[in-house]
Amino acid sequence: MNINFKKKIETLYKSKQFESIKFEIEALDDNEKEDPFYHNILGVIELLNKNYSKAKKYFNFALKLDKYYIHSLLNLAKLAYLDKDFIQTINMLKEYNAKNPGDHNIILNLADLTFGAGTIEDTIYYHKILINSGKYETKDLAALIFLLNYSNTYSKDEYKKYCEKFNKTIFKNKINYKFTPNDHDKSKIGFLSYDLKQHSVGYFLKDFVKILKDKNLKPIAFNLSKERKDDNFTNNFKKAFFEWNDVSNLNDKEISDLIYSKRIYYLFDLGGYSNGNRLQVYKNKPAPVQISWLGYCNETHIEEIDHMIVDDYIISDDLKDSKSKLISMPHIWNTISKLEDVQVNELPYIKNKHFNFGCFNNFLKISSYTINMWEEILHKFENSNLILKNSSSADINFKDYIIKKFKKEINPQRIKILNYELDKKKHLEQYNNIDLCLDTYPYNGVTTTFEALWMGVPVVTLKGDRFVSRCGYSINKNSKLSNYIANNKQEYISIATQFKNKANIEKLLSVRKKLRSQVLQSPLFDIDLFVKNFILKLNTINEISK
Repeated sequence: MNINFKKKIETLYKSKQFESIKFEIEALDDNEKEDPFYHNILGVIELLNKNYSKAKKYFNFALKLDKYYIHSLLNLAKLAYLDKDFIQTINMLKEYNAKNPGDHNIILNLADLTFGAGTIEDTIYYHKILINSGKYETKDLAALIFLLNYSNTYSKDEYKKYCEKFNKTIFKNKINYKFTPNDHDKSKIGFLSYDLKQHSVGYFLKDFVKILKDKNLKPIAFNLSKERKDDNFTNNFKKAFFEWNDVSNLNDKEISDLIYSKRIYYLFDLGGYSNGNRLQVYKNKPAPVQISWLGYCNETHIEEIDHMIVDDYIISDDLKDSKSKLISMPHIWNTISKLEDVQVNELPYIKNKHFNFGCFNNFLKISSYTINMWEEILHKFENSNLILKNSSSADINFKDYIIKKFKKEINPQRIKILNYELDKKKHLEQYNNIDLCLDTYPYNGVTTTFEALWMGVPVVTLKGDRFVSRCGYSINKNSKLSNYIANNKQEYISIATQFKNKANIEKLLSVRKKLRSQVLQSPLFDIDLFVKNFILKLNTINEISK
């Protein structure tokens, strides 16, 4: 090991003399090149130049020389976010952690990478290690709280414990704003969110806020996302609001002061503990009435969030002692306007001669419990396939990972993983190859369920005992699709496998032909009705608040 030479390389790196580094390393003899340091730094240079495949080769070569060379492991972790090759890197980090347990950077990356891969049990496991170590940021604690919603072993007390821990953390900097009668404008409705863009929240909100504005109310956006996109959706979305404020570069106090200065009366939290949240703002209480809705399907346990929008189907024992007062909508807790006009094709079974189950939910929602139900279905219904899709579909190792999670011997060819499709119309068209959708448990689909029904594909859902496990129940009840609601695992499997009997295929064929018309007449797509009831509920809150 030539320490002076390494110092020279490091000096060249700091001054960004990358070509000189390459020249110097190339001049080394073969024995000297057997040091992972040199291959790692060449990989870093390629990474900076966005030559990701070359960077990976250098990092992997460094690890061939020393499989526990931590610098290359951590650099591979950075690269994994860019090329979506999560599983290989996760396995390498796990091996390192087994040999050298407790390294903070390794645990931090395992927590983040398993999240990216959608491996929910692992993600929760590493986040708990991170929190219990005491070396974490507030965002890490929020992430764990968020992730518990995806866990089948969810404990209400455990969830509450972490929420209270979070509250104590953000309480330290609380601001106390003063409100006097008629101090704030009751027509001003603020929406603070990281997801005011081409996101599920954006799709549900875009026509909703436009109708609010048409009714002489003032929906005001406080956008937390740093993404600056100039596309039709974003531009039209901005125009739908009475006022649009980009606040991503402001701190929590600055955002709170801005909301207070604009005399916002109702402030909506659309994110809860999800990514990019600013829950400190709600703790500051810059608006007289603060309401949780849409982007987070659970209680936040933040006392300053006064209300939470639900519906009668959503309410379970899990919410009955909520700190927030429950606002129960007459039909469904959210709604959406018509989706893209994509033709519904005939039942694919007729053409394929085999049955296609599908699920386009976030891979985080594919819990072990869900996998167990699906493997039972595939085992009992031999003439069937399962089609999955998510942004993690790009991970070249993910299919193998999913296959391995199925304990029963399922032919890998029966599980299809589609490439992620950003184009909305093309995305919807992919439902035309699905005979029946299978919902995830405990966290149900929402946007994907709306999409499936729009495309004539019913969704089998398992009703649980908390908000996230009752979304499918509410949607199906409001769509008059009670036959696709299961009360337990065996019912779920039975509903799905009934279609191995060809006599039942005719029933499914009939459902497919009429389903779009059926849901268009339901509360799911009646956004005018939803807005009418929404305003009535706000007026009720107004009366309470006097």
